[in-house]
Amino acid sequence: MKNNSTKKNNFKNKFEILLNVSEDLIFILNSSGYFEVVNDSGANKLGYNTTDLIGKHFTDLIDSSNAASVSESITKLLNNDETITFQASVLPKDDNNVIYEFNCRSIKENSNIINLIGIGRDITQTINDQNKKLELDEKLTEANRLILLERQRSTYSKSILEELNRLKNEFMSSVSHEMRTPLASIIGFSETIDTDTQMPVEMRKEFNKIILKEGKRLARLINDVLNITKLEGGEIKLEKKRVDIVKLIKDVIKEMKPIVIEEEINLTTDLPEEENILIIDEDKIYQILVELLNNAIKFTPKGGRITVIGQALYKEFEIIISDTGVGIPEKDISFVFQKFYRAEGNESEIEGAGLGLVFVKQIVDLHKGFISIQSDVNKGTSFNIKLPLLLVNQL
Repeated sequence: MKNNSTKKNNFKNKFEILLNVSEDLIFILNSSGYFEVVNDSGANKLGYNTTDLIGKHFTDLIDSSNAASVSESITKLLNNDETITFQASVLPKDDNNVIYEFNCRSIKENSNIINLIGIGRDITQTINDQNKKLELDEKLTEANRLILLERQRSTYSKSILEELNRLKNEFMSSVSHEMRTPLASIIGFSETIDTDTQMPVEMRKEFNKIILKEGKRLARLINDVLNITKLEGGEIKLEKKRVDIVKLIKDVIKEMKPIVIEEEINLTTDLPEEENILIIDEDKIYQILVELLNNAIKFTPKGGRITVIGQALYKEFEIIISDTGVGIPEKDISFVFQKFYRAEGNESEIEGAGLGLVFVKQIVDLHKGFISIQSDVNKGTSFNIKLPLLLVNQL
């Protein structure tokens, strides 16, 4: 009997040693949920002595925010023989809450529950690591998305640059061609005049007219290129003043009249008798009206008609320059004011590098105005400009 008693004591001592080897909270509750046994190391980790916990109810260790879920888990323990696992926020004696994972099981005797045994493991660090991992995963996902967007942006930028390069090359080729054509005429006719001393006076006058015409054409092209360069460099500043827009339109028509007559085009006007004062840069508006009339003349065949209309609206003055020329395909209308763009067609018959209308649009925009186009192929085109009336505060 003595040997059996000694063996039981040795086993108990070894079991107690085993319990205290682990820092997990190992405990036995009575059927009412009060601590009967707690290992020293598990209690110490929470800042308690075993005597602090013995007789204390299990839920006294649980944060109130988890009380309902823990009560539900204990109810499951009382109703079956399986091991129940749950997590809860535990209240240490003198520290911040920690998260424990509990594995508990009921002990029965004659179908009656006499105890609840459990092991609680501190998983705070694991939870924190999981949360950090989730946060890092989210950041990684966001970073990957941003990298993908950057790649797409880079690809798009590359394609835009390639397209701009292509358009610039086409533009330079077009400008070079447009410059060579009048230059060839100027040089050719000048050489003929210089070498042919017997040339009739009438022929010499005709050649001089051609040289003058081609010289003006070359000057317009150079001015277009310079104007666009200055606009994009922010070098062009508007010098606004009070201007009678009706008189300005009449002056433009007077300048363009000889070309209209030479091209055998009918020009009609519908302008107010009274003056209409706008606060504008007179020279720049004069330039764009000349450009639009030149454009209309260029694309209107002999015998065609150009109409210039001016009318005062509520807060704007509207200028319409309409022709019965070749028109613009519908698919090209939205691109007309883009630099380097030229509508498809028989370009060998079209003078200019396509910069004039870009300048027109930018000057109208600088005046806080509006320009639009209506066009039908083989029927004609109308440019509609609206400029603010009497904006004295912009002086």
